[in-house]
Amino acid sequence: MEVSPFPFPYLQDDECSHLLGLFQDMDSAPSGFEFEGFGNDTNSKKRSRKEEKEEDVNGSNKVASGDILATFLLMDDEETKQQQEHQCDSESNRVKSLLEANHKERVRTMDGYSNQLQETDVSRPKRQRTDIASGSGSGPSHRRLWVKERTTDWWDRVSRPDFPEEDFRREFRMSRSTFNLICEELDATVTKKNTMLRDAIPAPKRVAVCVWRLATGAPLRHVSERFGLGISTCHKLVIEVCRAIYDVMMPKYLSWPASDSSEMQSTKEKFESNHKIPNVVGSIYTTHIPIIAPKVHVAAYFNKRHTERSKKTSYSITLQGVVNADGIFTDVCIGNPGSLTDDQILDKSSLSQQRAARGMLRDGWIVGNGGFPLTDWLLVPYARRNLTWTQHGFNESVGGVQKVATEAFGRLKGRWACLQKRTEVKLQDLPYVLGACCVLHNVCEMRKEEMAEGLKFEVFDDVTVPENNIRSAAASSARDQFSHNLLHRGLAGTRTL
Repeated sequence: MEVSPFPFPYLQDDECSHLLGLFQDMDSAPSGFEFEGFGNDTNSKKRSRKEEKEEDVNGSNKVASGDILATFLLMDDEETKQQQEHQCDSESNRVKSLLEANHKERVRTMDGYSNQLQETDVSRPKRQRTDIASGSGSGPSHRRLWVKERTTDWWDRVSRPDFPEEDFRREFRMSRSTFNLICEELDATVTKKNTMLRDAIPAPKRVAVCVWRLATGAPLRHVSERFGLGISTCHKLVIEVCRAIYDVMMPKYLSWPASDSSEMQSTKEKFESNHKIPNVVGSIYTTHIPIIAPKVHVAAYFNKRHTERSKKTSYSITLQGVVNADGIFTDVCIGNPGSLTDDQILDKSSLSQQRAARGMLRDGWIVGNGGFPLTDWLLVPYARRNLTWTQHGFNESVGGVQKVATEAFGRLKGRWACLQKRTEVKLQDLPYVLGACCVLHNVCEMRKEEMAEGLKFEVFDDVTVPENNIRSAAASSARDQFSHNLLHRGLAGTRTL
């Protein structure tokens, strides 16, 4: 270790020479100095006292000189630090001013570019601007900001009026007139405004993305390639349009008819004419929609019966619906976990908790399969093994009513292939997708849209007979009376006899 020869290493020798000389003069005392006219003893005493006082003064002067020197050194050190800090502040201010100037220059450049694009678009005719924004224009087009260029050839061909009707029906599972009706219903809800950077996606294209995705069940990657949009944009459009269908069109196209309405009376007449059971207002059925294993409450969505049958772990949510004699949905209950049985789902539905509780189903019967209980408003077949001829005949008629519901669900899944396999839709958004499929099914059924033979789908769902399958003695007596009338009035079939 090196020791500095001077106790204050920040000062040079020449800078402290005048201070050292001053302190040396103060330390040196004149030898032989005496006062005249006094005795030797007295003088010696006085000299000794005076020397003591001078020594005290010299000591105090030395201490004071040390404090003064330390103060000078501290002041010099603080001044040096202040100079360094001032230099650092000046450098940081200079760098900050450079960054701000660079940022302002970039903002000015971007604003100029955006204004140039806007002026160029305004100067073009409206038709030309539309063609360039959609990528179909023949002239040179300016590239929009942060928009990837994708081809829209397929959608441009499909959206033209001269596109063949059969090809359009094969792609969207409906005619062009029905598609235009849906676009008119949703136009005010799904239409977005154009921005300075790019034009909004037109409402017909938004609806087409959703309908094509539901109809084909194709992955989002294929939807993106067909319509020339990003994958995330396609997913967002599907959810937005499904929500719009659920909120706007469901109250109009999927609702329970009033008890005294002509629609309710027509439904009763059709069911009685075809299946010989009076006062039937609907047929109920429950189907399962496969899903990806959820992150929460996994056991609740585990479909044990389907897993045992297919030897693959299966998760599902349920769709329980009531249809009229034409296969049109009048009530749906969507989103219950796949581990629940038909009767448990029925107890949770609005059909049981609201309509039945308020007496709205008192004047009619809803017909279900053996998975539902017999109640004052729900008619089910006999579940025991050794049946009489009258009971066989009744079960045959109930099976005919139940077939109306199973065929309606088959057309639902056949027309909208997204319901046949697991989808990437989140669990909280899936009820909107299923509700939209039911509404679109009703629109197609009301407009008599035909389905191709290759699209028909056969539904099969396991039926679990509830433990308490007879909940009303009056309903049991009414079922026996129906069975007796079917046989003795010659209305029952003979296939089960």
